[in-house]
Amino acid sequence: MNETFMKQDRVYFSKEFSVNHLKPLMDDATVQIQVQALEGPSTNMILHRSTDHCCNLKKGWADFAVNNNIKLQTVCILHFYKTSHLGATIDIF
Repeated sequence: MNETFMKQDRVYFSKEFSVNHLKPLMDDATVQIQVQALEGPSTNMILHRSTDHCCNLKKGWADFAVNNNIKLQTVCILHFYKTSHLGATIDIF
């Protein structure tokens, strides 16, 4: 994680990743997403696709990071999926 993600309560994804991997999972430009680390409760957030086609995960990231001991320079791998709802699990290293 970088300083911007921690200060702005959001995680930005590149245009390429957003278009190729997130857009196909999204029914609208703004959707609810359930995010969960391996241990700990899930958190509902917003996944938003902006007009430049980049997505960002927001509304709850800062609290999620604190609750899961995610700090500056922590490496996280996000696994997005869609079943009856959009979700993501996060591996924290």
